[in-house]
Amino acid sequence: MSERTSKLLEDGTRLYPVAMALCAAVLGLTAPQAPGAGVLGAAAAGALFVLDSAFLVLCVGAVLTTGLFLVPDAQTSTAYWLDLLIVLAAAAMPRRFAPALLQASRWSWLAAMVTGSIALSLYFTLPSPFEHAALALACICAAFIGAGITRHLAVVDARLLAWGDRGLSEVTRDLLLGRITSGMLHDLAQPLNVISMANANMDYIISHLEIDDENRHQLEERVKRIAGHTEGAAGILSLFRWFGRDGGDGDATLTVRSSLERALAATRSNVRHQGVTIRLQGDALDWPVPEQHGALEMMAVAALLSAFAGFVSKRGEKLAGDVILQATTTPAHIVITVECTDEDGRPLPSRRIDEATLWLVEQVARQASSQFRCLVRDSRPARFIIRLGRTDI
Repeated sequence: MSERTSKLLEDGTRLYPVAMALCAAVLGLTAPQAPGAGVLGAAAAGALFVLDSAFLVLCVGAVLTTGLFLVPDAQTSTAYWLDLLIVLAAAAMPRRFAPALLQASRWSWLAAMVTGSIALSLYFTLPSPFEHAALALACICAAFIGAGITRHLAVVDARLLAWGDRGLSEVTRDLLLGRITSGMLHDLAQPLNVISMANANMDYIISHLEIDDENRHQLEERVKRIAGHTEGAAGILSLFRWFGRDGGDGDATLTVRSSLERALAATRSNVRHQGVTIRLQGDALDWPVPEQHGALEMMAVAALLSAFAGFVSKRGEKLAGDVILQATTTPAHIVITVECTDEDGRPLPSRRIDEATLWLVEQVARQASSQFRCLVRDSRPARFIIRLGRTDI
C-alpha cells in the first residue's frame, strides 16, 4: 500500500480530477460573495466534464445543492445558480461531445475569451435583468474554455484521461509494433519469394518424374497446398504493405467497396468464431473514393475491431450475430454505418475504443474531409458513422 501511495502522490495527474472538483466546489460556494469566482467555478466544471469523472461531478453538484440551504445569499445569487446548472449539465451531457473540443476552430477560443471577458465586465455595469444574461454568457464561455484547455492538456499528458483499459503502455505497444512491422515487410517478402520459386521447381520436377499416378497425385496435392498457403501469406503481406494507403497491388478502381473489403480482410483474424456474419449493403458501395480510400480503410478497421470484440462477452461467451456495413449517399456525403445485431436481429453493443485510438482516427478523418463518430448507448458503442465529403459537387 505504501508503494502504491507513493506512486500516486508522485504522479500528480492522478489527483488532477480531485483537485478540479475541489476547485469547482469551493469557487461555487464563494460565488454569492464574488461573482468572478463563480465564473472560475464554471471553468472548473467544464474541466471535470472532459476528465470523465461523473462521480466527482455528482459530488460537486451535491455540495452546491446543500450549499443552497447553508450559504448566505446562495438562493438569490445568479452566479451560484449558474454554477450549479453547469455542474449538472456536465454530469448529464454525453462524453462523446468531448473530442469535438479539439476540432473547434482556433478563432472560437479567441472569441470565447473576448466574449467572456466583455460579458463579465458588463455584469458590473448593466442594470437588471441584463446583468444576469451577461453573467450567464461569461460562465458559458468560461466552461467552454476550461473544457478545451483540459482536453488539450490531456492530449499532451494522456494519463489525465487514462487512455485504454490497460493504460498508455498498451496503446504505445500497438503503435510501436506497427512501426516495427512496416520495417519487417521487406524481410518477409524475400522468404516468400524463395518458397514460391522452390515450390514451382518442385512442381516441374514432379511432372517429369517416372512414378505411378497415385504417388504423383499425392505429391501434386502437397505442392498445391504449399502454393495456396504461400499465396495466403503473400495476401496478408500485401494487406500490411498497403494498409491505409490510397492504392494497392492490382487495384483498378478505388471505391467504397474495395476499401471496406480490404478493411474486412485486415480484421478477419479478429473474428473469434464462426457465428459472426458480415454483410455489405447500400447504394454507395461502388462510389469512387480515390482521395479518401486509405482514410476510409483505417476508419473502417477501427470500427470493425470494436464491432468484432463485442461478440465475446466479458465472461468469455461467444455470441452469434451480424455485422452490417451500410453505405448510402446523401446530397453532400457518402455515409457508411457499422453496427452489430444479435442472432435475433436486436442491436448488439460493441467494445469501447480506447481514447487514444479514437482521437487519432478522428484526426485522420478530419484530414480527409470526413467525420468519424461513435454513437454510445449505456456507455458502450451502438453504431459507428463515417461521413465522406463528396468530391463530385
